[in-house]
Amino acid sequence: MIVRLLLVVLVMLNLSAAAWWLFHRDHALVATTSASAVPTLKLVDASSTPPQATEAASPAIPADAVCASFGPFADAASTEQARQQLRPQAIRVDARQVAQAGRGYDVVLAAAGGDGATLLESLKAAGIKDMFVIRDGADAGGVALGHFGSPEGAQRRLAELQGKGFQPRIRPAGQATFWLDVVAANGFDPATVRTAVHAPHGERVSCPAASG
Repeated sequence: MIVRLLLVVLVMLNLSAAAWWLFHRDHALVATTSASAVPTLKLVDASSTPPQATEAASPAIPADAVCASFGPFADAASTEQARQQLRPQAIRVDARQVAQAGRGYDVVLAAAGGDGATLLESLKAAGIKDMFVIRDGADAGGVALGHFGSPEGAQRRLAELQGKGFQPRIRPAGQATFWLDVVAANGFDPATVRTAVHAPHGERVSCPAASG
């Protein structure tokens, strides 16, 4: 009787062990299969960047185009302001800088509306001498009140004029000036545009060779 009971217990233990082994194997297989079904992430190279758009080529110059140069403008700010005014009327607007040779310091006085002759008379009435109306350049229409080799000399002249109610300024001689070169369609009038952009000079010039 005891032998039979032991035999039954032994069989039950063997069946339990076999069932546990089979269940554990199937569970591990399912876990492995599920993990392999998930797609892996691929890192994008951080150094790669989208291609940059290429700059548009300069437009072709028509055979009947009108080309003109405007200037000189005293500084980059006034040049850019004029360039923005010209852009809607132009095919192309290019800025260039021109260096003027010279040494020392100039004392100049701007005239309202560019009326240098009237300003000259006012200065003469105040007893100011050694001056002349500026005919061209960035200060065209104003009055030149002396050229000095040192800043001290220019400052003395400045103080003299301020003491008589005038407000001139000192500029380094040989300062750079700026010009705008314009390519426009036929019918563009440089004379009219020169007044609109407040350029001392504005005249028609030869167009550059067509660049295609």
